[in-house]
Amino acid sequence: MKIAATCLRGGLDDVITPQFGRANVFTIVEFDGEIKSTEIVKNPAVDLPSGAGITAAQLLIDKGVKVLLTGNVGPKAMSVLKSANIEVYRADGMKVEEAVRKFAEGKLEKITVARGGGRGGGRGGRWW
Repeated sequence: MKIAATCLRGGLDDVITPQFGRANVFTIVEFDGEIKSTEIVKNPAVDLPSGAGITAAQLLIDKGVKVLLTGNVGPKAMSVLKSANIEVYRADGMKVEEAVRKFAEGKLEKITVARGGGRGGGRGGRWW
């Protein structure tokens, strides 16, 4: 199973960032009870003026990702992720390796409702 995490630099020791659509990179982990491999993929949507979440979601779909570990996902991106049956879990602030293990143990909160959206929502802007 492929698990993607939103990151600043990427890798198992990087910390998962709270934003999805404008994350710098995605660390994609091949996981089958244990970590088999990792791939760091630059997010082509990081500087888009609009549609970042949708573009980032399409990248994950194209990569065959089944689980996303992040902090917040905007409504349009959430709709795309849901339509592709990609499950989303809150793991911002955790190292990627730790979050993958917690996901495997069923210890992460599933995100089912989108928050934020737009340029301000993912860059530290308040969503409430």
